[in-house]
Amino acid sequence: MLRSLREALPKGRSVPSFAGATFANSVGMGIYYPFSLLFFQSVLDTSLTGIGAALTVSALLALPLLPYVGRLIDRFGPRQVLLVSTTVRAAAFAGYLLVDSLGPFVVLSVLVALTMRTEQAATPALAKVLAEREEGDAAGRWMALSRALFNAGFGVGALAAGFVASASPEVLRGVGAGNAVCIAVAALLYATLPALRPAAPVAGAAARERARPWRSGPFCRVVAAGAGLWIIAVSIETALPVHLVRGVGAPAWTASVLFTLNTVLLAVFQVPLAHRVERVRPAVLVGAGALLHIALPGALAAAGHLAPTARTVALVAAMAVYTVGELVASQALLTLLTALAPQERRGAYLAFNQLFIGLANALTPLLVTSTLDRGADLLWWLLSGCALAVAVLMTGALRAAAAERTPPGDGAGELRSARPEPTATT
Repeated sequence: MLRSLREALPKGRSVPSFAGATFANSVGMGIYYPFSLLFFQSVLDTSLTGIGAALTVSALLALPLLPYVGRLIDRFGPRQVLLVSTTVRAAAFAGYLLVDSLGPFVVLSVLVALTMRTEQAATPALAKVLAEREEGDAAGRWMALSRALFNAGFGVGALAAGFVASASPEVLRGVGAGNAVCIAVAALLYATLPALRPAAPVAGAAARERARPWRSGPFCRVVAAGAGLWIIAVSIETALPVHLVRGVGAPAWTASVLFTLNTVLLAVFQVPLAHRVERVRPAVLVGAGALLHIALPGALAAAGHLAPTARTVALVAAMAVYTVGELVASQALLTLLTALAPQERRGAYLAFNQLFIGLANALTPLLVTSTLDRGADLLWWLLSGCALAVAVLMTGALRAAAAERTPPGDGAGELRSARPEPTATT
């Protein structure tokens, strides 16, 4: 098994720094996210409603800036942009400790939201560039490693913060400082990576057309699929505890067990599974993974009609199936997004994708709360319909790609062929 895992891992001199930066960053986020509202309340001494409104406004204000972020990635390279964004985000989290009113808090929160979206756009671009430079390609392995380490680090950070907060609630103000330190470590590790030269811009009318991500039908299909799956993930994360505890009457530990199972499976199986399915068409994986997403909303809809033991078994099994779907679909989406984006415009394309991810992230809580007020079954039906729509979208994309005879590098063909190239170890 260890040999199989070693074969699945990416190779190259930059792997330790890339992996270490991802892990340090995710540990900081794990420290921060579970206690963020409590941390902000301890700093600002204001209502949770006010803090929530400020965070939503900040997230929406950051979105129009993302196209400029994409241009910066294309002009200076993803490594340089990541170095700056992590440094700014570390300073912003440290700055939270000094604010005492909502005005400065919103300014810092805009910076945090913008840099987080920047990192989610630049990290796959960096993985793609490093893979091409050090392995010829195999970008899928680099991105799988990044996702696996993010989930592992997030779990470690959340667990550590939970133990510390349980022992001494007064340390909540240290949440921001701990996150800032972890992000600063990530910035230092990014600084050790080679300064890669960005791809030279292509001139002419065709280049101007390629600079507009919304003109690429195949890329927009993948963006829509990713936004749909993101809506499902955020909705599950938000609604599951509320539904189980208040709607079904299940013990609170049930939600904790389900989320822990999800995190462990994502951390342990992301890299091996990505290696096993790297020869499968990414669009097929996205469609199949979307269908597997339906298992959990279905089990949650049935939870109230089951006995406690049967309910727990059904939910655990459904979470395992859902997580497998998340594993294969999320990995394939990243592969498609980086493969469909022109090399010299990869930053602009990935930033365009983050625009819709950010919008879904900002508006999904409103969808969840409004539907839960009308009955949880409506939410589970909507999420199942969303997963089915993603699967249908990918099926249509495959048919369109098969029907078109496109020159190499054109987006439609990539829906059919985009995947990491096999290396000597496969």
